[in-house]
Amino acid sequence: MKVLLVEDSEILRNVIKESLMECKGLLVENFAATQTEAIALLDAQKFDMILVDIELSEGNGFEVIKHTLTADYPFKPPVFVMLTNHIYPHYRNSAKQLGVTYFFDKSMEFDLAVETIINEAEKFAAN
Repeated sequence: MKVLLVEDSEILRNVIKESLMECKGLLVENFAATQTEAIALLDAQKFDMILVDIELSEGNGFEVIKHTLTADYPFKPPVFVMLTNHIYPHYRNSAKQLGVTYFFDKSMEFDLAVETIINEAEKFAAN
């Protein structure tokens, strides 16, 4: 399972990558810190999962997800996992409307998010 990590904090990117390192069949293939970088990567290669924050140093995670849902997106839309500090109900609802499969609070649900991503990778490998 190829994962695109969209997170503007280098510290969090490293923590996430380290947390997922032991998962067989899961590869954090690339990362982006901005909406523009993420969209360029998404147009260049197929990812099976996008792990994305809402607030980025430029742009936001919702626009990254919306890009993968356009008619001209060249690949099958990936599984969307949102890991954010912005857990307000309107953000959760917006994520749900866009088809975000998983929505986690970075500060309170980090371990659950990692566990869920690992479970998704195991399901992906079994298919």
